[in-house]
Amino acid sequence: MHKRSGLVIISTLALLLFGVCVFSLRDLIFGGVAATYETASENQYVYADKWITYEVIACLGEYAEYTETEYFIPTKHAYYYICWMEDGALMPLSVSSKKDREYLDAMTDATYDYIDGITDSIEMESKVFTGVVKSQERDALKYYNSMLEEMDATEEDGFKVKYVLLDCSESRSHYIFLASAVMCIPILGFVVSFVGFRKDKKKQENEADTYLPR
Repeated sequence: MHKRSGLVIISTLALLLFGVCVFSLRDLIFGGVAATYETASENQYVYADKWITYEVIACLGEYAEYTETEYFIPTKHAYYYICWMEDGALMPLSVSSKKDREYLDAMTDATYDYIDGITDSIEMESKVFTGVVKSQERDALKYYNSMLEEMDATEEDGFKVKYVLLDCSESRSHYIFLASAVMCIPILGFVVSFVGFRKDKKKQENEADTYLPR
């Protein structure tokens, strides 16, 4: 019985954790687009954990790749690109899907065709990406700066460089799945507790029947 009560307490705490999880991710689960990257990058912390969009019109290539693992099993891949903004600034953007990577790789080719004078314009349709603004990880930032130096495109060279990352590697469904996974913990705990209490009650009734006078 004490074990059952302990499981109920743990399940209740897990339910509270679910509430905290949903509250902290409420904008990513239920919210719409809060701003464009141009606005959000100027005040990153105001727009943290909110959906941000950016329309890619030019790309200068991939500068880093990141793989997240759990128990030596790859769980997430992110690929980082430098985008060339309409006002001439440079910005970092990360994606994970094959479709997004193929688009950015093709946009990179089209952009360099324009830079090299092969075409008179970037002959590829722009695309709107949706993600969240965040600081780059240390290694990604190091590779970002290295690529900028290789291109002679640093702030010292007169370029406007943005360092706030637009992370488009996660979708709304990812956060819904995360909240749902947390919700499964208290539900499972309450179900197990309910079944256990029913078994304990039935066992007590059977024991009582054994001692009835005949």
